[in-house]
Amino acid sequence: MTAESIHLYALWAALAAAGLAVFGEWLHARRVARLDVLAFGPAGKPRIWTRATPMLRVLGVAGVAWSLVTLIAFNNHLPERNKKTGLPQHLMVMLDVSPSMLLADAGEGGALTRNARASAVLKSVLDRVQGDNVSFSAAGFYTEARMMVKECKDRELILHLAGGTPFHITYKPGKTDILASINQVGEFMKDWPRKSTTLLVISDGDSLAPSGLDRMPSSVSNVIIAGVGDSARGTFIDGHNSRQDTANLSQLSRRLGGTYFDCNVRQIPSDALSKLNTEQPGAAKWRTDRRLAALIVLIASSILLCLVPLLLEWFGSAWRPRAADMSKSSARNLP
Repeated sequence: MTAESIHLYALWAALAAAGLAVFGEWLHARRVARLDVLAFGPAGKPRIWTRATPMLRVLGVAGVAWSLVTLIAFNNHLPERNKKTGLPQHLMVMLDVSPSMLLADAGEGGALTRNARASAVLKSVLDRVQGDNVSFSAAGFYTEARMMVKECKDRELILHLAGGTPFHITYKPGKTDILASINQVGEFMKDWPRKSTTLLVISDGDSLAPSGLDRMPSSVSNVIIAGVGDSARGTFIDGHNSRQDTANLSQLSRRLGGTYFDCNVRQIPSDALSKLNTEQPGAAKWRTDRRLAALIVLIASSILLCLVPLLLEWFGSAWRPRAADMSKSSARNLP
């Protein structure tokens, strides 16, 4: 049960409490109507301001019900309110597992394999993603995309996928098809909440077709393309010279509305990961204001319910029976 659903329950609780209070006020009004002379003196009428007391009591009861249920939602179902992130977020990692990722020309001096450099880039990203409300998913792509991890909270599991395992041997041999792979992963992400996902693609690049790239689903709010491998000096493999294809990776990021970073030596800037570490505009403020509003409503409603009986007792009627009158009335009633 989420805090948002409990907020709806709070509204229903307030309406139910208000309904019961209205019924109680109706019964009370019937009884007062039969005893008006005893309660308010010979005139049988209270002061005019007392006409507002039934509505005040109904509002007070409804306010107490709403605020208590709302505060229960914060105290028991929102432990993340003390963290920097509050709304559920996804990090979707697409890792290039083609044979060229095993070439050693990455990092300072070209001593690392591209896959090892991809692992370092991925570790840097995971280390900077804060909060427990971020879910991780991972897919490997070569001639097609395959989901490796559907959804998890374990960062080490995601990082382990970039540990150098030759996943390419399980794929049909051929050319890396990055466009088709992104389209496949887009289908997987389409049912996630809107603007909740950051897509991270780590690859050494590939030739791109001029068409065939589907539009990203509404769940994706940020796309990051991280290139690994030497972009200046290539390595011969499978009949061609392979190197980080910065031009095509940059073009891909523009077509996806994202950002490309050459991560062969440098890491992805922290600013690019800000959407994973911050809430949607106004979300944190709204939750904080709602909790504060619940506290204010609870205090105000409680004070109101306590004061109304006292105000009715002291100022509800202009008639005050005197002791002498009460003695005469008692004497007349004696046998």
